[in-house]
Amino acid sequence: MADVIEIAVPFDEIEARRERVEKAKRFETPDRVPVIPAVAHRVMIPRTGISFGDYYRDPETMLRAQILGQKWLLENVRTDAYSITGAWAGAWTDFQNTFEAGSLGVEIHFPDDDIPWVGEGWVKAETDLKTLEAIDYVHTGINARQVEFRRRMIEVADKYPVRFQGGPVFYPGANPWLTNTSDGPFGVTGDVMGQVEAFTAVYERPDFLREVMRIVTVKMIEWLDFCVQEMQLEHPVNFSWTDDLAVSLSADSFREFALPFNQQMRFHFDGRASLHMCGRSDHLLEIFRDDLKIDEFQGFGYQVNLDRVAEVMGGRVVLIGNVNPMLIQSGTPEDVRQATRTVIEKLKDTRGLIIQDGSNIPPDAPLENVNAMMEAAELYGRYA
Repeated sequence: MADVIEIAVPFDEIEARRERVEKAKRFETPDRVPVIPAVAHRVMIPRTGISFGDYYRDPETMLRAQILGQKWLLENVRTDAYSITGAWAGAWTDFQNTFEAGSLGVEIHFPDDDIPWVGEGWVKAETDLKTLEAIDYVHTGINARQVEFRRRMIEVADKYPVRFQGGPVFYPGANPWLTNTSDGPFGVTGDVMGQVEAFTAVYERPDFLREVMRIVTVKMIEWLDFCVQEMQLEHPVNFSWTDDLAVSLSADSFREFALPFNQQMRFHFDGRASLHMCGRSDHLLEIFRDDLKIDEFQGFGYQVNLDRVAEVMGGRVVLIGNVNPMLIQSGTPEDVRQATRTVIEKLKDTRGLIIQDGSNIPPDAPLENVNAMMEAAELYGRYA
């Protein structure tokens, strides 16, 4: 048997976090407001001594780095995270926000010292629509690589057993997740057309824009259905997604262009719906609540007015946010505590609150600033 990777967090603590978070998501009363900082791979991977280039080149390296990165997170970041993905410390085919564009003919760049990024869009003319529609979205590009990486992770899973203190041994690589989320119909359309071109098309080429979005949405749903089958997910199937680029649309333009395709994706699934949206989305909140019927507003932007989100969504939608990540990066621990206190005081009484940044911890944020969110929750976020 391979050496067990020990994570220095008691198993009982993991289960206590689970109960706290699940109570918040049911609008019940936990002992205090939960805290789950959005610590992603730009923070974790450098802590493992593995380069981003190697991480994205080799599935076993990706698996090992994910486990070691989550071990670092769970041992050093004060968080109520009990499940990142999979069984506690999980494994997944991580190609960040590039897998959709990278399966629709857009070049993806993989630097050695950072996460991948999306190249220039190529869908410009009517003739490109036939090429776009002919793409085998599931079996080519980054999605084909996801399937390959997942199967290889399963093959080497027994080399990486993991255990929390007092808990059972488990194997994160035994059932790794494919990336079964989405960057949204308008966002991915912006990738394949170019973002400027997509916004310009709202006014100058609306029919062309709708046709690109129609093709993109059909293909994204095809991939998501493949993920459900490949991972043998049971119903109801939950769905998490974003459409960050669409935050810059007016409410009327969002309803006309983005909403129909977002509804097509959201109501394709029968489980909980979790929407993430960066930026100031105050003008879209009723649409999210009433037309998309989301259950969670995850990592909502620090620019969102807290009084407004409380009025529109409080007690009806789980609110996960929204401390300013730049403050976490460059402020003091006291600055972060006070900012977190403000979120708690505005939203605590509605229940359904989970403190998070809004959204994504910068790689060079001081750990004491990240952990100041938990300190604030312990000081100001108790219900009894």
